Amino acid sequence: MGGIAGFASFTLISYILIVLNIPILIIPIVLLTIIFSTKPLIKTIKQIKTKPNFQTIIILIVFVLGIAGQMAVISPSGITQNGNLLFWSAHGHDGTWHIALMEEIKKGLPFENPIFAGEKLVNYHFFSDILPAMIGKYLFVSNFDLYFRIFPFIYSLFLGASAYFLTKRLTGSSQASIWATIFTYFAGSFGFIVTYIKGKTIGGESIFWATQPQSSSGNPPQIISDFLVLAAIYFLIVLTRQKNKSKNKIIFVVCVILFGTLASFKVYAGVVALGALGIAAIWQIVKEKRFQLLVLTAFSGALELRRQTYIYEHNWKRVIFLEGVGFLIFFFGNLGMRFVGLWNYLKTHLVIKVVVFLSILLPLIFLQKGVASNTSQFLQYFVLLFGILAGIQTSKITAKAKFLIPFIIILMLPTQIGLLREFYSRPAFAKVSSQEIEALNYIKENTPEDAVVVTPPYNQYLDLKDSTPNIWDWFDTSYVSAISARRTFFDDYEQADIMGYDWRPRLETKRVVFEGTNPVEVKNAFTETQANVLYFPKAVGPKVDPESLGLIRIFENQEIEVWKAN
Repeated sequence: MGGIAGFASFTLISYILIVLNIPILIIPIVLLTIIFSTKPLIKTIKQIKTKPNFQTIIILIVFVLGIAGQMAVISPSGITQNGNLLFWSAHGHDGTWHIALMEEIKKGLPFENPIFAGEKLVNYHFFSDILPAMIGKYLFVSNFDLYFRIFPFIYSLFLGASAYFLTKRLTGSSQASIWATIFTYFAGSFGFIVTYIKGKTIGGESIFWATQPQSSSGNPPQIISDFLVLAAIYFLIVLTRQKNKSKNKIIFVVCVILFGTLASFKVYAGVVALGALGIAAIWQIVKEKRFQLLVLTAFSGALELRRQTYIYEHNWKRVIFLEGVGFLIFFFGNLGMRFVGLWNYLKTHLVIKVVVFLSILLPLIFLQKGVASNTSQFLQYFVLLFGILAGIQTSKITAKAKFLIPFIIILMLPTQIGLLREFYSRPAFAKVSSQEIEALNYIKENTPEDAVVVTPPYNQYLDLKDSTPNIWDWFDTSYVSAISARRTFFDDYEQADIMGYDWRPRLETKRVVFEGTNPVEVKNAFTETQANVLYFPKAVGPKVDPESLGLIRIFENQEIEVWKAN
């Protein structure tokens, strides 16, 4: 758990150094930390006496298989085959957006939106991209290796460890901890029942709305907030039980960092965690006449760096029977076999109760401005913590009825198996060709860092019928900014919409540049973008010759042209 606290601390320190415009100081800070922590770490390791018994082997197997399962749905993306950069699932969209953010963070403050040049980065939790950006900047490790392989491994390890140690802290039981970790890594929804009835296939991971933890590796803010929530609750329990005053102060600081930075990693986590902490603080004041949690809430709230705006859905006229049945389907469908955790819900720690309650309540009564369905992300903490509760209850059930173990495992696994089957049953979803990589690297190496690139507008009706389409023929993404490390005038309308930017006027300007036939209008539109570079695959090039606009061609290969403004 110390590793998770260190992760949050180094992220916060890195952000502060970026704000102060001295990010390079993270190098000596890391080195000093390693020097001063090596001796205590070695001493701690020597004190650990782990016997290679059956229980230890089971723990290792659970972690190895759990991490492998999460890595399997992200690590194949971002690899190069035959010179082409490949992406599976939604990684061509989500992954390129985060890598574009990493490149933006490397440039320092003020952060601009890398796919909406000239505008500040707003309404987005970028903390998950800070440490990968710093490592990429000073250790020169590939962004794609950092995003798709190195950090997902660390995140998956942290997720399993936080589930294990929180459960151990709650129960003192190794069996309960192992089961909680199994539920965290492997348990899915009951969506497979629906997909099997409809099409004789297993799958339906998020058919009931909530994304399951096993696929969270593809969403860095989500998986980070998952293990931070578990770690924050762990250290909060330690804090309330700690009698040593000097240790109490250290644990208090750790809690402030974990609770205080949560919203900057994932605002949904910050809302439910700080809300639960505030309610627990009131309860402590009333019951124990103590203000410890109130002070912690105040400090954590002060540290919280970002907020999102939510709006009410004023619609309370429900048909009681239909809504009741619908809620039960929604509730149990999302939980899957985690529903056995219901038996432990009322017995568990107050903060866990409140986090679970808020996580299921908020998406039912609130809608988020922009993409309303994003409020479903609250549910992931409801699912996550019910995995802990289910692990505790399952250890009690299987202690008396071991014959139930195969049935529990069989019923929790189908959506995980379906997820892997869906991932590997088809070719890569999208590619960036070797020709494009060559062109984008040219832009990265031969244009100013603050250059702005205009790209073709995404055409959803264009379909070149490739088994693995070019990424620009697949969806509107941030890939140009991600690979070239340059801001684009406007790309990725879905992400821009989520963050609340008025993107339609920029889309119209791009359409004039690429689809217009009047050279004067096209030139005026390009000038309006204030861009330095015009980039396009030849298959979707502009109708007006860029030379007639006063642009100079600086790069060309078989597929791509790059033009520069005078």
